[in-house]
Amino acid sequence: MSQEDQVIVILEDSGQRLVAPKGASLLEVLQKFGLPIRSDCGGKGKCGKCRIVVAPSDSVACPTSCELELLPKEDLERGLRLACQCEIRGNVVVRAEEEVAEEGLGSVKTALGGSYPSYPAVRRVVLKATEGKGKVPERDLLGMVLRRIARTGLPLDAMWDVAALRDLSEPRILEGNVTLVWHRQKGITGLRRGAAYRGLGLALDLGTTTIAGYLCDLEKGEIVSSASITNPQGRFGEDVISRIAYASDNPQGCKILQELAVKAVNSLMDTCLRRVGSSPEELDEIVVVGNTTMLEIFAGMNPHSLGRAPYLPLCLSPLDLRSGDLGLKVPPGTNVHFFPVISGFVGGDALAAIISQGLHEEEEPTLLVDIGTNGELVLGNRDFLWATSCATGPALEGAHLSCGMRATRGAIWKVWQERGKLEFQVLGPEGESPRGICGSGVIDTLAALLSLGILLPSGRFVEGKEGVVHDDRGVGTAFQLVKKGERGAKRNIYISLKDVRQVQLAKAAMYVGVKFLMKRAGLSEVRRLVLTGAFGARFNWRSAVDIGMIPPEATRGEVRTVENAAGLGAVMALLDSRKRDEAKSIAQKVQVVELAEESDFSSAFCEALEFPGSPLELAKTLEAH
Repeated sequence: MSQEDQVIVILEDSGQRLVAPKGASLLEVLQKFGLPIRSDCGGKGKCGKCRIVVAPSDSVACPTSCELELLPKEDLERGLRLACQCEIRGNVVVRAEEEVAEEGLGSVKTALGGSYPSYPAVRRVVLKATEGKGKVPERDLLGMVLRRIARTGLPLDAMWDVAALRDLSEPRILEGNVTLVWHRQKGITGLRRGAAYRGLGLALDLGTTTIAGYLCDLEKGEIVSSASITNPQGRFGEDVISRIAYASDNPQGCKILQELAVKAVNSLMDTCLRRVGSSPEELDEIVVVGNTTMLEIFAGMNPHSLGRAPYLPLCLSPLDLRSGDLGLKVPPGTNVHFFPVISGFVGGDALAAIISQGLHEEEEPTLLVDIGTNGELVLGNRDFLWATSCATGPALEGAHLSCGMRATRGAIWKVWQERGKLEFQVLGPEGESPRGICGSGVIDTLAALLSLGILLPSGRFVEGKEGVVHDDRGVGTAFQLVKKGERGAKRNIYISLKDVRQVQLAKAAMYVGVKFLMKRAGLSEVRRLVLTGAFGARFNWRSAVDIGMIPPEATRGEVRTVENAAGLGAVMALLDSRKRDEAKSIAQKVQVVELAEESDFSSAFCEALEFPGSPLELAKTLEAH
């Protein structure tokens, strides 16, 4: 590329200068250099989240039709643009909007602790320096070690990972005590100098939005530290469909997504280990759960077959891979166990949740609802298990909403009506200014607006009501929850008609999914409901019933929330290897309902798009049943 075809992109906040090709989009340039910028739609100009300020204005192409539709005129005039639509024409200075910057560490999915049954797949065996020394003429180092192993009870014919053999070749490794890391399935996976008795394991919940990790003491069966981090793959699309498309359509797409996930996991592992004063040398095994797409990408496998009918995963069986082949910063022979999956869109995280909640052992049918970027539903007991996935989309986690954000500091997460007016609570310390609204806040708001008669069952705002914003024709286009300046807000925070439509699509998918599972199981009601997931465990389920997201007949018995059922299942399988056999058995038992293939799905979905009537009418309906 000649100098005539190059331009300089200067990042105002850091002063960093990037050399980029003329004609590229700013989103491509920023992502290429690993700079965090949110792009929920995968760079298609639909979400409006990759907002940046550019100067001078003539250094980029004129605004596209997408920008003219999504960005107010006054914002365009001050240089606000969408990075994915911004074609570079000359040297340009770029500043990201405050709301665009991604959070580093998350604060969800980590409220797990306690002790669990321990029967790990891996254990440590210390070989004393004096054992077997000088009794038989030594012919090779391996023979020397095998004579030491003979007294430990370990099988002499155990396989040796190449990493363990390389450890054995290190100078003077056998002059003192040496510790073997022995895996029941894979044999000797590593050696450690000295008598290193402590062995740790990491349970990973690889979510589309959030990655959570739980560091465990394998012998004691305890969680010793935990952490979560935002999945950086989100810059290539908030949902799995966008990431499947990116991995399939770009020659290096899958590699880029895999490396981003590995980098995040390495950072998370480092955080967990530092908190307990440990090092990677003490980590002996990793267990990973997640949806099918996330597991395949993390394993370095292209998920393209999940993006087209019949949506087949590469394999349903569990995988055991070497950490060194994945790029994880732990001893290279460390085993990484990937949970089996149920189908293309019902993954290992659903299996892990079944195990942690004991659905397969209960007499009473239980409905498990894992709500996140992807909605996974399981209904069953010890006699049957039905599962499905529903396209809730990223709207429930703040994406694709006008003022949406994740449930982080500054997010309005709780809303209620008091004396005819809406009150709200903001995440963060007391006095925190609102920056936007997350999914739980949106659901609360819509439920409150329905009860006040401001929102109609069709999803339209009632013009003339306080807070309703209308266009030149008098049509209600939004409800303003917070005015700029109120409680320190730097902008108006509102819910638009488009936002309402996004929630209607998500809630209809969830509602129909539950109803279809109940129909397959022959149940008219569910007496036990478990809500989990980064979103599911933290929202007001009563508001979800009020807006028609969860059928009332699913909430007539016990309703409880679990912080992260999938993560807990991963912990249990890490500490007790027998749970892995259990997972394989359950996976073969689960029957999947493919909603799109049901003949009456379309009509049921269209009906579910409507919001229910007022709470008073809903109460009368419940009494009638």
